[in-house]
Amino acid sequence: MSSGVAKAPGGGASSDAPLVAQLTREELRRIAQPPEYSPSRTDRFYRAFSIYLSIPLSKWGATPNGITVVWILIGLAGAACILSSIWIVRVGGGLLLEFSYLLDFVDGEVARITRRSSTVGGFLDLMGHGLIKTALPLAAGASVFAQTGSRFMFLAGAVGAVTIGVGDSLRFYAACTSGRLRTADLDHVAALERRPLRELPLIKLIGGLFGHGFESEGLFGLALLGGLFDRLGLLTIYWMIAGPIWMCLRANDYSKRLRALDTMTALDRNTASSTAAPE
Repeated sequence: MSSGVAKAPGGGASSDAPLVAQLTREELRRIAQPPEYSPSRTDRFYRAFSIYLSIPLSKWGATPNGITVVWILIGLAGAACILSSIWIVRVGGGLLLEFSYLLDFVDGEVARITRRSSTVGGFLDLMGHGLIKTALPLAAGASVFAQTGSRFMFLAGAVGAVTIGVGDSLRFYAACTSGRLRTADLDHVAALERRPLRELPLIKLIGGLFGHGFESEGLFGLALLGGLFDRLGLLTIYWMIAGPIWMCLRANDYSKRLRALDTMTALDRNTASSTAAPE
């Protein structure tokens, strides 16, 4: 799901069950999946399937907040499965993470179909992402530690968890400091580079892929691949090294935005002072 807190999954009473029954699937898709709620290119894959869960759940009266709680629990269960020494359990954990992320789209779609959006739902959604993102490197490091006895791998997982958790939180710090959701990409207005991938500069393409690796879809996908190919140790080392780099790059990006905002505020203040000055 795209980042955002202006309007997010909620759990109020619905009066739209008849409306759901009357509209076609494509009409409901347009309501449930407006473009501004899908700023990431990878969203398209999950959106293709999520609507087939969102429509029946809307008809059956499922609440968006209830769906949010369910996907959080499924995601944490997936992270816990990575701790197992049994290969198939670790792979199952990766699949649970992917299903959790699919349901992350469903809760918002149900909220928009049934008009149950709420700020409480947005809070639960963001908290769930923070919990699972932080748990994944810890689980991977602990799994390798349990199998090899390497304390270094446990430490590597802890470093990855801390830097990924802090890096993810920087957007909230930027929003609180500036008082503007847009500064931290927390509103629902998508500012997406829609040019074909082949037209993007190589450095921008690499940077985008690197950054996506620390969003939920990237972390969950890497966890699935790490479990599938039995490379959780390599993945833990990657998170230990790349996590701090991503965190610093993200901090620099938000610092630039805040400096630009300070400059604009100062210019506005000077303009206002000049206008108010007596002739």
